[in-house]
Amino acid sequence: MATTALDVRRTFNVTQETRFHFNWWFSRRKHVVEHVMAHTADVVHRLTPEEVVDACLATPGAGPPPDVVDIREWRPEFAFPHVAHHVVETLGRLPGWDEFREFCESDDRTRSMLWTPAQEAIADARADRSRARDAMRRKVLADFTAFLRDTYVVAALRRHGVDVRVHPLADVVFQVDAWVERLVLNPRGGPQRSADLLVHAMPPFFFHDLGLTESERVGGVPLPTRAQLDRAVRSLRAILYPG
Repeated sequence: MATTALDVRRTFNVTQETRFHFNWWFSRRKHVVEHVMAHTADVVHRLTPEEVVDACLATPGAGPPPDVVDIREWRPEFAFPHVAHHVVETLGRLPGWDEFREFCESDDRTRSMLWTPAQEAIADARADRSRARDAMRRKVLADFTAFLRDTYVVAALRRHGVDVRVHPLADVVFQVDAWVERLVLNPRGGPQRSADLLVHAMPPFFFHDLGLTESERVGGVPLPTRAQLDRAVRSLRAILYPG
């Protein structure tokens, strides 16, 4: 069930485009590379939909996008998926917002990944401290609610026996949100982010939009409706197990 960074690299670093992309990333921030390449996605694959719902119920809505340009455009060295996956695997469970926030402040590794850089960005923003702090909260909370939504989709599909995998290396470097064997899934809708990187792979990858366009609010998180998830499962089974 566990997925390592080496598993991800073996699966997706197979085209000229992905090798160029991976090598560029690998040559830059060594502390980021070391962390991501040592990461194993395990707990995130064992979460149940009910556990994700509990985390959603303990998470407020993100509200409007940040209104401070410096915060809205802030890009820390560790992308948010790195942080979220690290928190889940370290805690051994999926936290709600308050626990996530407290862990980011108290855990040394997570503090250096997110909390300290966020405080520095607030201090450097060209806005008063209160506005910048509120904008940062909304930005991180929006990222967290998006992570909860995607995690719910993975948990629901796995509940139905579909072996969906996720890993921050796949997400950030290879632009793969989730995958099953050689089928790349798009739980967020819109264009496939990884298509240009993987189009020349042999054997080929295939791409599938789950079509999760309808949602219902659970706590502060818009989750796909049960009816749409059921349709997504049926479409995946038809693709993966034809006949």
